Amino acid sequence: MKPLVIKTKKNFIGRTSELERLHKIASEKEASIIVMYGRRRIGKTELLEQAFKDRNILKFEGIEGLSEKAQFANVMSQLATYVKEPLLAKIVIENWREFFLLLAKYTKKGTWTIYLEELQWLANYESTLIAELKYVWDNHFRHNPNLVLILCGSAPSFMIDHVIHSKALYNRSQYEFNLKEFTPVETKEFLKNRSNKEVFDAYLTVGGVPEYLKWVDKESSVFLSLCKNSFIPGGFFAREYDRIFTSSMSNNKHYKELIDILSRRKFATRKELTDICTTTSGGTLTSVLLDLEKSGFINSYHPFNLTGKTILTRHGIDDNYLQYYFKFIKPLEKHIVNGAYNQNPKSALKVDSYIKWLGFSFERFCRKYHYIIAKILQFSGIHYQAGAFFNRTTDQENPGYQIDLIFDRADNVYTICEIKYLQSKVGTSVIAEFEKKLALFPNKSNRTIHKVLICNEGADDALLRRSYFDEVITCTDLLDAKNW
Repeated sequence: MKPLVIKTKKNFIGRTSELERLHKIASEKEASIIVMYGRRRIGKTELLEQAFKDRNILKFEGIEGLSEKAQFANVMSQLATYVKEPLLAKIVIENWREFFLLLAKYTKKGTWTIYLEELQWLANYESTLIAELKYVWDNHFRHNPNLVLILCGSAPSFMIDHVIHSKALYNRSQYEFNLKEFTPVETKEFLKNRSNKEVFDAYLTVGGVPEYLKWVDKESSVFLSLCKNSFIPGGFFAREYDRIFTSSMSNNKHYKELIDILSRRKFATRKELTDICTTTSGGTLTSVLLDLEKSGFINSYHPFNLTGKTILTRHGIDDNYLQYYFKFIKPLEKHIVNGAYNQNPKSALKVDSYIKWLGFSFERFCRKYHYIIAKILQFSGIHYQAGAFFNRTTDQENPGYQIDLIFDRADNVYTICEIKYLQSKVGTSVIAEFEKKLALFPNKSNRTIHKVLICNEGADDALLRRSYFDEVITCTDLLDAKNW
């Protein structure tokens, strides 16, 4: 046998808790199934290979767009290479059970990791592979206590619905990993030679996706890296949009349609989406929304003081790269293809527009990581609800109004945050802006209002002298926070 050889990556960043958990699973004397999923480019392969590099790995990778018959031929060819028996590649198998039974013969004894990569392509987005795996797992694989089976895919909806929730593998020593993007702290470690400002610019633009971060770190500045890889023909970020949907969403037309609708607005209610979408039923729209949310591409939120379903629920794109693509790349696609920016790619990204857009991204960031802000403000031990504030009245009287982050604390305090991402320190003009927001906020119980400014560069001397805000949090404070 000639298993896959994985070299140790000395500069492997982050994933500490995931590595510890994977090593613990591998050390237990019991056959185990690991199900890992996460969006494209998130680092699943690198994590799994580094975690199990000291074991015998047999990796079988699905190929996009192949028929089931072609997938069979592909995995048999890979198996023939591992066992150094060319004739195996000529064997025609009729179903997945035949392949797994053959694989079980070679992994009956010893320390093995069987790794099925891009499972959604291997399975052609159907449940047959998992159903046939069940028989071989129950009767063969599980009898080797040193065997780990990895089912990995970049289509979260498929992995959740057809693998994790499959009755075929229910209660069979199964471990689930939903691999997320890097935290800002891990991003800073990854972009180790960048300033805090550049780290946040990168994170707010493309998120904590490791592969994306590699591409924003290639030039002398993050801004220049973005431009060179976004606005010239064949640029990485110019091409990535279609790849995301090929790997994660199986090119379902409704996914792209809904993302396209949301790209043209800051958010949309379900009613607005129902009026615009071509989906055939409310059930279809619900399914599409859930799939996109599982994949991390969109999110839904409602006023902090409401729970469950409400007509006020807003849906919006949550993925930073998609936000960036629709705002700055897609409108210029024809010019990019024609090479209009080849000589000066920076001219395509208007600085003022980009800075304003970073502000919206920072608002989403603060809502997402409210628990870190609560820790910095030292009330995380108090029960609270956090989120945005808007209601029917504000929707009617001031469309688009919302307080982007408010904490409703059990100690009878409202912590209300003003969020700014500017190129300079925040000045006193923010006071009038914030007062207008407070005027529309219904504090009927007359609770204490705790006013917080969250910004990247801090407050200027004039604002600090006014002592208007009770506390000021900067990006440096966020990066220095513990327990991300």
